[in-house]
Amino acid sequence: MKKQLRLLLTITMVLVALSFSCTDHDIPEKIELKTLPIFSNPNQLKCSIVFALNVIKLGELPVKEYGAVYSANFDGHALLTATPTIENNLKVIFDLPVTAGYKQKIGPQLCTNNIYYRAYAILIDDSIVYGDIIHFRVD
Repeated sequence: MKKQLRLLLTITMVLVALSFSCTDHDIPEKIELKTLPIFSNPNQLKCSIVFALNVIKLGELPVKEYGAVYSANFDGHALLTATPTIENNLKVIFDLPVTAGYKQKIGPQLCTNNIYYRAYAILIDDSIVYGDIIHFRVD
């Protein structure tokens, strides 16, 4: 009888210890970005594009870098991919610190009629958040 009581007590203590060790951890909210249409540089520089985005929510994790990433067909080079990523494509890096609202930055001179682009942010934990992809094409 004592062995059964000890076993029952041991099992109860283990279950109580496990229930205290299993606490819910809140997942930090990440930044939310909206990719906005590109437009020509108002300073009339040839082939100069302005990239724009909207920071909808700042989130809880700090941002190390943010901007626009793009894939384009230009100067005879076929670098075009429908899903641009920061690992494989060109970036236009915006100035920190990131704040909520509309942002824009003049990109490089890029003579193209076919470009895929989207907003991105690299967070302090090295995770990446992307906005929607926009495809600009003139035939």
